[in-house]
Amino acid sequence: MTQGRMGASRRDFVKTTGTALAASVVARPSLGAAAAGKKRYAIIGTGIRGTGMWGRPVAQGYSDVVDFVGLCDPNPKRLEASRRLMGVSCPTFTDFDQMCDQARPELLMVTTVDAFHAGYIVRALDRGIDVITEKPMVIDEAQCQAVLDAEKRTGRQIVVTFNYRYAPKHQRIKEILLAGDIGRVSSVDFSWYLDVYHGADYFRRWHRLRSRGGTLWVHKATHHFDLVNWWLAQDPVEVSAFGSLRRYGRRGPFRSTGCRSCSHVAECDFHWDITTDPELVQLYVDAESEDGYLRDGCVFREDCDIFDTMNAVVRYSEATQMSYSVNAFMPFEGYRLAFNGEKGRLEIRDYERQPWETAEVTEIWLTRSWKGRQKIDIPTAEGGHGGGDRRLRDLVFRGISVPDHLRLPGSRAGAQSCLTGVAARHSCDEGRRIRIDELVRL
Repeated sequence: MTQGRMGASRRDFVKTTGTALAASVVARPSLGAAAAGKKRYAIIGTGIRGTGMWGRPVAQGYSDVVDFVGLCDPNPKRLEASRRLMGVSCPTFTDFDQMCDQARPELLMVTTVDAFHAGYIVRALDRGIDVITEKPMVIDEAQCQAVLDAEKRTGRQIVVTFNYRYAPKHQRIKEILLAGDIGRVSSVDFSWYLDVYHGADYFRRWHRLRSRGGTLWVHKATHHFDLVNWWLAQDPVEVSAFGSLRRYGRRGPFRSTGCRSCSHVAECDFHWDITTDPELVQLYVDAESEDGYLRDGCVFREDCDIFDTMNAVVRYSEATQMSYSVNAFMPFEGYRLAFNGEKGRLEIRDYERQPWETAEVTEIWLTRSWKGRQKIDIPTAEGGHGGGDRRLRDLVFRGISVPDHLRLPGSRAGAQSCLTGVAARHSCDEGRRIRIDELVRL
C-alpha cells in the first residue's frame, strides 16, 4: 500500500484495526427470518427512493411484519411530504440521534445522498441497530474501511440493496453460469447505455458532484459491478480505467441554474418540466425553500465534476477479465453483455427504452462450441428493476427461502462493488492501474 493512497484524511477517519475485507462479514440469516414479531423500522433520507421503494410499498405490503417508528430527513417539508405519500403516521425527526433515542428502531433503512451513507451506517451499528442501505454502500475507501470496522466491532448486520440480482433475467444468467454450460469464464464484455432521459437526470441532481455520489463509477456502476462479481463468484483485483466529460456540464452550449428559471427552453433538448410530476413537486419543488436543492437543475452547470463517458478493464481473482463501459447520453437505454467461456459464449441484449419496437425486452443466447446456438427462455416478473424490487423486499422483510446464491448481499458485496468503482475513479485521475488491496486494508 502506498502512503499516498492512505492520505491524512483517511488516517484521521479510519481506525487502524487491520480489518480483512474477505473476513469482515460472517454468514447470517436474512433480516426477515431473524425477526420475531414486527420489526421496529425507521428510514433516514425521505427523497423519492426512500418514499417510493422503501416507504410506501413497505407500509402497504408488509404491515404485518414491519412497524414504522420514525422517519428522518434534514428537510422538514420533504419529511412531511414523504410521510403523507407513504401513508404512515409515525413520528418524524430532523435529527438522527433524536430519532434513534426516541423511536428506538431495530432496523434502519439508509436512503440519503450517497456521501452520507457511511456516517449513518456506522452510527446505527454502534447503537445496536441492524442496517439496510441503498447502494452504493459508500463512496470512497475511507468510508468503506470505517463501515467494515464498525460491523465487525458491533456484531450487527448490514444488507446492501442490490435489487438487480433479483430480477428473474439476471437470476437466469446466474443459473446458466452455475451449470457450467459455457465452462470456465475467461472474459466478460459489458456495455451499459444510459439514454438522454435517464442519463441526463444524473446531471440535474446532486449526482453531478463527485463529493456527493463518488461519480457514476460508484453511484451507477456499483449495480453492474455487483452483478458481475455475483455472476462470476470472483473478487475484483485490479482496475484500469478512462473517463471523460463529453456532453454535460461545461460542455454545454449555454446554461442556467435550473429548468424552471431557464431562458433557453426553446433551444435546449434537455429541458424538463418537473411540475408534470405531482410527487416530485411535493418532495422537491415544495421543499426548496428549506435547503435550496433543485431537483431539476441545469445539466450544463459548470460545477459538474464527474464523467459521462467511461471505460474500464477489470481483472478478477480467478484471472477472468472484463471490458466495461458506460455512456450517459445515448439515444436508447439498455445493455449488451457477453460471457466468453472455454466451452461457449452467453450473450444478452437488454432493451429498456428505445425509439423502435422490440418483440422482447431481453434476449439471451447460449452458443456452445461445436453444438450450435440456443435461445434461452426467461421468466418474467412485474415491478421495478425487472421485478427485482418486490423480490428483494420479500427477502428483506419476510425472510423467504432462497438458494444460497440468492441470499441477501451484505457488506462484503457492498464493499467489492464500490471499491471497483473507486479504483476506476482513481485510475482515471492518476493514469495508472489500481489494485483493490491498495484501497482497503487486507
